[in-house]
Amino acid sequence: MRGSPLIRALVLLFGLLALGWPLRMLLQREAAQVVAAQTPAAPLAEAAVPSLLPLTLTFSQKALRVELRYAGKSVWTLAHPGLHEVAELQIPFPKEGVELAVSVEFEGEAQGALRLQLTAPDGSEYDRSLWGARTVEAVIPFP
Repeated sequence: MRGSPLIRALVLLFGLLALGWPLRMLLQREAAQVVAAQTPAAPLAEAAVPSLLPLTLTFSQKALRVELRYAGKSVWTLAHPGLHEVAELQIPFPKEGVELAVSVEFEGEAQGALRLQLTAPDGSEYDRSLWGARTVEAVIPFP
C-alpha cells in the first residue's frame, strides 16, 4: 500500500470541505425560492369569508370531552357530550375545503367512534369518521 492513511484522510477532508461551500449556496437559494413561492398563498386563505357550517357529531359511546379546532384555534368544545350533538361552526369554507383538528376523549378502555357530518355552504354533505380508544386526535379533511 502506498502513501499514509492519515494523509489520504486529510486530502479527503479538504475535498469535502471544498465541495461544502458551493452546495450550501445552492441549497440556500432553493430554500429561499420555496419560501417565496409559498408566501402569496397565505393572504388568500385569510381573505375567505366565514360561513355558517352545520356539523352533526354522533358518538358510538359516551365521551368525556370533544374539541374542534380550525387553523389552530378552538371553534367548538363540549364536556360530556351526548351520543348525538349538533354544532354550527362559523369558519371560512374555501373551494379547496377545510381541515378540522378533532380531539375526543372516550370513557373507558373500549374502542370508540365519532361520526362527523358537515354540510358545506353549497349544500354538499360530507361524512367522516374517527376511531380510537381513550384520547383520539386527528386532522379530518372536508373537501
